[in-house]
Amino acid sequence: MNTFLGVRNAPLDKAKFVILPVPYDVTTSYIKGTARGPAAILKASAQVETFDEELEQDTAQKTSIYTLPTPPLDFRAKADKFIPALKNSMKTLVRKLSPHQTLITLGGEHSISYPLVSTYQSIYKDLSVLHLDAHSDLRDSYGGTKHSHACVMKRIYDSGIKSIVQVGIRNLTADCLKLLNSRIPHPVSRIYTYLAHTHPDYKVLGKKILSTLTDKVYVTIDLDVFDPSVMPAVGTPEPGGLNWHQALDILRPVFQKKNVVGFDVVELCPIKGQIASDFTAAKLIYRLMGYR
Repeated sequence: MNTFLGVRNAPLDKAKFVILPVPYDVTTSYIKGTARGPAAILKASAQVETFDEELEQDTAQKTSIYTLPTPPLDFRAKADKFIPALKNSMKTLVRKLSPHQTLITLGGEHSISYPLVSTYQSIYKDLSVLHLDAHSDLRDSYGGTKHSHACVMKRIYDSGIKSIVQVGIRNLTADCLKLLNSRIPHPVSRIYTYLAHTHPDYKVLGKKILSTLTDKVYVTIDLDVFDPSVMPAVGTPEPGGLNWHQALDILRPVFQKKNVVGFDVVELCPIKGQIASDFTAAKLIYRLMGYR
């Protein structure tokens, strides 16, 4: 089994970071292939230089990592069966982890984030979510299911999460916009959506969003938040996305100032013979480890 960075697993109960591959790819609506995302990230991670040039440290020497095997689930199942099964699996896993351990989940399509957030929400009642994405993912239903990758943030919103902060959004439907502009807000949940074309100074925005997040934060990163020139290997690309440094300007203050209880990186759709996206995803994860 490939491990993150190609390093030997630390004992599970001693690992600061626990890597979980979830290669689910059933509701994707354009280009299939996200099931190959976790393996591609793990393979590329072995080529990441462990000395971090921004942080000026060898993060791998300062931390410990355990890469889990793929969970024993039916990855061909329809979402209405798979998502509840994943939720049960995540409850079992997270109970085994201490509050000092960070679960990093590799997708797979974005639908997997709902059971992950739900699991942490059952532990931390004041949980909020930082959502980096090209799409709002606020459809109530899509493709005949409420558990589509296009509905994941609506499911999280409906669950009564304290707040959702969305950054990089540049694709949403009229219904989604109506929800965002509703004068009758959810009794518990709040959404703060920053459209990509209206917030060019991401360093300023990264500091601004801290006030709309609670202390405990779950971070979900759909890789199509990046511009296709940076991250072409996604199934639903959108022009006008973030570059590498803009994404870090958003993530850095959150990881350094908040308690990030877990995060996922989803929707990598590897392109044969083009490994830049795989490597970028792996280096992003490693950089975020360093911020912790």
